Amino acid sequence: MIFKDMPYLAPMYRDIPNLDNVAIRKAVQTGLSELFICLTLWHSGWKGKIVAYILPTFSVRDRFVNQRINKIIMGTKEYRQLIPRGRDLGNNRMKRFGSGSILFLGSNTTGDFVEFSADTIIVDEIDQCDSDNLAKAKDRIRASEDPRIYRLGNPTLPTIGISRIYMGTDQRTWFTKCPHCNFWQNLDWFQNIVQKNDLGDWLPKDPFAKDKVILGKIDTFKEKVQAVCAKCERPFQRQDHGEWVAKFPSKDTAGYSMSRLDILSQNLSELYVEWILAQGNTSRISTFYTSVLGMPFEYAGARITSEMIYNCQGNYNLDYGGSDDYKNEIISMGVDVGSLLNVTVSKTIEKDGEAIRQTLLIMTVRKFSELQDIISRFHVDVCVIDSMPETRKSQELRDWGTSIGIYVWLCRFYPTPRIGNQKYGRKLNWRDRVITVDRTQIMDATFDEIRYTKREIPKDVNTILGYHEQMKAPVRILDEQKSRIIWAEGSAADHFRFSDVYDRAAFDLCSMTGTFSSF
Repeated sequence: MIFKDMPYLAPMYRDIPNLDNVAIRKAVQTGLSELFICLTLWHSGWKGKIVAYILPTFSVRDRFVNQRINKIIMGTKEYRQLIPRGRDLGNNRMKRFGSGSILFLGSNTTGDFVEFSADTIIVDEIDQCDSDNLAKAKDRIRASEDPRIYRLGNPTLPTIGISRIYMGTDQRTWFTKCPHCNFWQNLDWFQNIVQKNDLGDWLPKDPFAKDKVILGKIDTFKEKVQAVCAKCERPFQRQDHGEWVAKFPSKDTAGYSMSRLDILSQNLSELYVEWILAQGNTSRISTFYTSVLGMPFEYAGARITSEMIYNCQGNYNLDYGGSDDYKNEIISMGVDVGSLLNVTVSKTIEKDGEAIRQTLLIMTVRKFSELQDIISRFHVDVCVIDSMPETRKSQELRDWGTSIGIYVWLCRFYPTPRIGNQKYGRKLNWRDRVITVDRTQIMDATFDEIRYTKREIPKDVNTILGYHEQMKAPVRILDEQKSRIIWAEGSAADHFRFSDVYDRAAFDLCSMTGTFSSF
């Protein structure tokens, strides 16, 4: 194996097999999967141990075994010789390998955690695993003469999962040396790569790259960015040698923290552009911390304030009547369903070269027939409505919209662990007109709109009974039971906040239904 691009891996291959308790907090794609596959095969095939390899779900387990494990075993003569009859791969849950065996378990399958004993446990992507079942896993190695446990994963929040475990270890980080002054340092995004100028803009610390940055054209930025020494402040090329340094060497448990900054082929210029484009977007900043820096991110305690709402108010009033003038505009609408129907209607406008929402109408109605009237009067292009609790009536509105050529989507919430190409974990069922989104992510998106004045609200919004209170009700908090950040409103009403959320989803869907033209 060649470790030139990832020099931190060579000492891990050397040291980890000799350690009995390891926790690894890592960025994405840092080369660890191969290490722990090798460790699994070695412990079972050559040391005769029972290895339990735990993944978040049984479906993830099946993909991992089919795409990684089976191909590796069948593609290597020496490995094939260690399976029964040289061809029997067993099943996705259990394999005989050499004088030992391997169990591949999904953490969401409760029965798996009371039926096995093992010598070695490897927990992959621990923050995505079922914590209740993992609590039982350690009991499975208590009878072993040589018990070992390895836990690794991409972090989420500071006080849970791999981050919490890592804080109880010796906390090793990868140190590299500045070739100019010989100062040894662990590369840090804020100490070595970026800094804020007097205007509050993020710029590279590398003086040669900093002079080439045009923030208004950041998409075209291609200048090479180098790390800058924290001591002599001179740019330097990252070295292909270094060492792991423990912050608390007396601790019994070994812990590693891995960042993509230490991957020599990682283009720092691309990461800088990604960082700039993430500003003003809580979800994307969170993803940068966890996926690139391998660091937990917690932005809790956030809520919309009256001042934020005031800063978004434009020089116009609510429009209760609608108009044929909206025929040539892009109009979105969101509906929260409860004892009343809370409605938000917006128009797409251009501001600073960017398409944003200009809210036209905020109100409550009692009947679904009134929603049809609003859709017609404002010539709504896309409407997103809460699919619950009035599912049948929401479906009837969807079918009515289809009959007259208007897109009415039913919205459902479902948690999505990471940010992908689709906004706020969005999934679309075009046949049934159902949009599924991550509740926290879309609430983050609408919070950012107001926080950074990326939308307009009528100046007479204060005349709407309960609007301010309902917009301010949800607070971004850590749900300790579910081990994730959520928006919680307690017992306070939040219907206008959610009609705004659904309107945001409709606004974005306008770009996918042929009603949107870029400015």
